Amino acid sequence: MSFDKKDIDQVSINYAKSLIMDTVRNANSGHTGGPLSSLDFTYILFKEFLKFDPENPKWQNRDRFVMSVGHESALIYVMLYYIGWLKLEDLKKFRQLGSKTPGHPEKDLTPGVEATTGPLGQGVGNAVGMALAEKILSEKFGSEIINHFTYVLHGDGDIQEPVAQGSIACAGHWGLEKLIAFYDSNNAQISGKVSRSDSTDYKKMYQSHGWHVQVINGHNHDEIRNAIRIAQMEVEKPSVIIGETIMAYGTANVEGDHNTHGAPLSHEEIRLTKEKLGLDPDKLFQISDKVLDDFRASYKYAKQEVKSWNNLLDKKNTDKNFRDAWNNSINLSIPKSVDWPSYKYGDSIATRKVWGAVIEELAKKEMFLVGGSADLEPSNVTGGFASIVKDFSSKNPSGLNLAYGVREFPMGVINNGIAQHGGLFPFGATFFVFADYERPAIRLRALQGLPCISEYTHDSIYVGEDGPTHQPIEHLMSYRNIPNLLVLRPADANEAVVASKIAFEQKNRPSLVLLTRQSVPVIDRNEYAHFSNIEKGGYIISDCEKPDILIFATGSEVWVALEVKKLLLNDFNVKVVNLCCWELFEEQDLNYKKSILKCDSKTLLVSIESGTTDGWQKYTGRFGLNIGINTFGESGPGADVAEHFGITPDNIHNKILKKLDL
Repeated sequence: MSFDKKDIDQVSINYAKSLIMDTVRNANSGHTGGPLSSLDFTYILFKEFLKFDPENPKWQNRDRFVMSVGHESALIYVMLYYIGWLKLEDLKKFRQLGSKTPGHPEKDLTPGVEATTGPLGQGVGNAVGMALAEKILSEKFGSEIINHFTYVLHGDGDIQEPVAQGSIACAGHWGLEKLIAFYDSNNAQISGKVSRSDSTDYKKMYQSHGWHVQVINGHNHDEIRNAIRIAQMEVEKPSVIIGETIMAYGTANVEGDHNTHGAPLSHEEIRLTKEKLGLDPDKLFQISDKVLDDFRASYKYAKQEVKSWNNLLDKKNTDKNFRDAWNNSINLSIPKSVDWPSYKYGDSIATRKVWGAVIEELAKKEMFLVGGSADLEPSNVTGGFASIVKDFSSKNPSGLNLAYGVREFPMGVINNGIAQHGGLFPFGATFFVFADYERPAIRLRALQGLPCISEYTHDSIYVGEDGPTHQPIEHLMSYRNIPNLLVLRPADANEAVVASKIAFEQKNRPSLVLLTRQSVPVIDRNEYAHFSNIEKGGYIISDCEKPDILIFATGSEVWVALEVKKLLLNDFNVKVVNLCCWELFEEQDLNYKKSILKCDSKTLLVSIESGTTDGWQKYTGRFGLNIGINTFGESGPGADVAEHFGITPDNIHNKILKKLDL
């Protein structure tokens, strides 16, 4: 095969096609057609434009590349092999247990993978978050320190997901000029041609959202190069390059066939395609050293650029203020000067108001905190934060409040992108009942171990008049079932401060902080155990010797449980356990958990929580009394709704007596 300078790129791409086909075929599983469709753009981008440190995939000022079409993972793995971060053996272990090349890209498992993708649409939002983080951090530390592009590869199915379109709207509104998207428009999906399900003019859609749009032949290398250069020169808008491409491009007989989307090519088709590409049809996983040498020819310059940047950072770090800010950003540290709010017994405060006080204090102490509400600013109590840090916009890139509008799912995936980028601690806020709008983002957030907080207010039936559409019932238990996610439901204002602090201290997992609409009494800590005990997830808030009854409660039902104990006190020994966060409690050592749960076989185990009861059997057993709500809610004043469902001290007292046949 010829290796003349003029055709080395095509030769290199042909080898990459061969590797993609062999990688998928060897696994007998995966996607072939899409990677071959997107390869030309991705190869040119990685070889000629993408800024990275060949020796450190985590270099802070690298360009970010997000493969939103996660099913095209074989493509990015081949590119990472060309870079040198993966080995040929890794391609041979594609989709195998324990390999660095899983079926869909996974952040922190594979060097060079910036985001876990696969569920379509989310990667687009992740890229928006990364570009947003770059712009904010560049404003804070200077463009000589933070100055990079964010690229995202997406496709026909990807762009059909509303979460992608909502994220695109945000990016255009914010004027994220260093975000460059490549839309691989190959007019093919699993079920056939795109025209079966979609007739949207995406060029007009992007333009309507304020993007700079180019339409090119997605297989023409010169058009690709020119489009990327033009996009890089755009200074006011995010850019999209719509590449008109062909599914399974370059194959012998199946070009344009949507059936190649999610399957290996046949052995015979691979042989014939390799012959067409000028390669040995019988050789598997073939590569030329000349291809790799040419691809890596710019590494000397790249290493010099990184060295110069490191020297500049060292110089900047001689300034204490810069050094402290940089370290706080990199480590997501809570400033030592934070004065955490505190509340007095006798007050009655909605715990959502505590969130406002906490983030306002963090903002005043210049924590690298960014986030906002999905158009529920007054209800989520994030308005004070917004007034301090101001809204982020193209005209105010130093703003840290994100006015998301009614876009819960885009808010979730964009916040994930901010966390994936690093340097900022993101939060989002809405009503708890609307958490399910962004549940897929929360799941991927937990999967990736991203430090990101959701503040969910109006956490139970005490929402009241808004009725069952706005009253979460099944939500609390369902989120406890997501691995690597903290679900914190504090009992009063002081516990809400500690719960928020716990959430901000997490480095490798996300948190939900669930807060009340209604006022709840500040618990007397002279009488009951200290609120700091929720750091262990669960604790005995009111103890006794040899309990006849052990009551578990969370959140706004803890004060109810304490009142129930008073009603039972003349006849029974009652222990009350506050299980604010099941996940933290289960992480404690066995002796601690035994001490909290200690009782005898005759003790009646009771749970009280304004939500579905299924799941409480973990602590109360088959024969316990689980008091909650297993239907949808009702519309009415919160106190009346609570009375209707029996979540009051008198009603619960009577239920316990009935359970005991008294």
